[in-house]
Amino acid sequence: MLRALIDDTRSWSDADLARESDQTRQLLDRLRCHRLATLLDNGVAFVILDELAISEGLIHAPLPLFFSAAQIRHALISAGIDTLIAAAPTLGSLGLKGFTPFTLAGQTLGALKLNAAEDGLPFINAGTARLTFTSGSTGEPKGVCLSADAMRRVASGIEQATSSLSIERHLCALPFAVLLENIAGLMAPRQRGAVCVTVPLASLGLHGSSQFDPARFDQAVNIWQPNSVILLPQMLRAWATYLHLNQKSASNSLRLVAVGGARVGKPLLDRARSVGIPAFEGYGLSEASSVVSLNLPDADRPGSAGRVLPHAQLRLANDGEVLVQGGLFS
Repeated sequence: MLRALIDDTRSWSDADLARESDQTRQLLDRLRCHRLATLLDNGVAFVILDELAISEGLIHAPLPLFFSAAQIRHALISAGIDTLIAAAPTLGSLGLKGFTPFTLAGQTLGALKLNAAEDGLPFINAGTARLTFTSGSTGEPKGVCLSADAMRRVASGIEQATSSLSIERHLCALPFAVLLENIAGLMAPRQRGAVCVTVPLASLGLHGSSQFDPARFDQAVNIWQPNSVILLPQMLRAWATYLHLNQKSASNSLRLVAVGGARVGKPLLDRARSVGIPAFEGYGLSEASSVVSLNLPDADRPGSAGRVLPHAQLRLANDGEVLVQGGLFS
């Protein structure tokens, strides 16, 4: 069987995903869904809903499970969400009742119809396919409107830049609600035809927004044998330290460990590479649909953010401001 996704239960082909998608499409039609929010752990169910939203012309706002109840409420209201899908226990913990239970990819979920007013939301234009929210670490989460074309352009740029690495399996280690993983760890590998390993984040040692168990993560990497993975700098630091202290090396299946979300720096990259982690720093931002530049094995300058990817253009203004074009938000 041609495998498109792997979760903790089975392998899924594109034909499997299409069958699951058809049933969910009927549910969303009955609910008259136009603006969908999801509160889901990584898994096949998220992938189906995310790709279904794009194909059906829906606006999708993936929300991180680490958002507080207040942040979730802010996102739902500010985006005019009319349908929320989450695991039944998640909806219960938020005190939300009256949802329609359904099963998707073996997972029991609930779809809740919300009273949403689209009036007063002029910033969401007709071309918006994704509403990605910032982390909320410096205030209320801010929604960024992205078109399907912009996201595909960035995914294609990543795919083109990394084609020489022949990545056949990617381990999704960041929440899909984080744009970096959604574009670079899901959309780009799916375009390439690579297999995505989409297991619950707790099985990789990640809990919430900041708790990370590097021993559990290293075990998962050895089990799944991915060619690529995306990490935040603090995750890379913890993993490299764990390997160093235990005199271990990272799995030799790895060809690219892309690191972004904050400055990485040469000392951390050197430490990671000394224990066999092929770590390379990149740079991106939500307003540019994620990744703009990336170091790679054949074009690497530690301490920099790498070369600009094929889909983007970059120049410096006279005052030193960095100007980016290509795949920008709507």
